[in-house]
Amino acid sequence: MRLMTEDTPPFDLDAMQDGMSGVDALPRDREQLLPALQAMHDALHWLPREAISYVASHIRVPLSEVYATTTAYSELRLEPPVPGQWHVCTGVACDLAGADALLEAAPTAARIDCQFLCALAPVVTDEHERLFGRVTADELRERAGA
Repeated sequence: MRLMTEDTPPFDLDAMQDGMSGVDALPRDREQLLPALQAMHDALHWLPREAISYVASHIRVPLSEVYATTTAYSELRLEPPVPGQWHVCTGVACDLAGADALLEAAPTAARIDCQFLCALAPVVTDEHERLFGRVTADELRERAGA
């Protein structure tokens, strides 16, 4: 079952329900904002407008504050994941360790902000947010099917 508004991509209502249950299990306290966002993100793999509104309502903080927190963390997506999409970390350590070569090896891979795993540079993630470190161009081509 899917829910869709005019400009929001569809999302799974069962997953939304799981996310809401995770948020409901948390105290209604401002300090629970990030755990609530993580619970919702874990269930949906991204944060549609409806999920963010639900978190704001439960935690009792302004919607603007929830969006500010959401956009401050690169781990929280505001767009649904693209099936088969790989992401290459472009933080300083990954850039120095060969992120550009990875992007050339898999032209469909997208750039992402620093994943803070500098000791494993260069780092890539798959569509399921699994992290892979010290990846070579050949390994990424093989994994991504590029």
